[in-house]
Amino acid sequence: MYDFTHIVDFIFKKKEEYRKLSDEDKEKNFFIINRKFARGFPTHAQFFNNKSIDKSSALDVWYQFFIKKRTTDIPSWYWFKQSNKKEKSLITKDDVQFLMKFYDIKERDINFLLEYYPEEVLEEVKKYHKFENG
Repeated sequence: MYDFTHIVDFIFKKKEEYRKLSDEDKEKNFFIINRKFARGFPTHAQFFNNKSIDKSSALDVWYQFFIKKRTTDIPSWYWFKQSNKKEKSLITKDDVQFLMKFYDIKERDINFLLEYYPEEVLEEVKKYHKFENG
């Protein structure tokens, strides 16, 4: 019985070991492996994203795909470190209040801007501070 980390090693590093996998192991681990492969090959992974797909065969297709790539290392996009630290915001609550008042926008609007356009909001804050400091 193998877990998904072993199977990934078999796909990328120990290619000859892949043949030892049972169909049960492939089916059990297909979802998580396909999901991780979607980071590097989203279109391919979406093709396999079907409830009625034969998971064992789909994993065999991924295996054949990576044999043709002739890679012996796990790609950097597969494993990545997640940072649990929140980045310290360069924009203070006072800055947010100023922008809301200056542009006559609501808090949900500024939150949207901060999430999707943080660089532009930061530029506006810098202009404000530059003007404020004379």
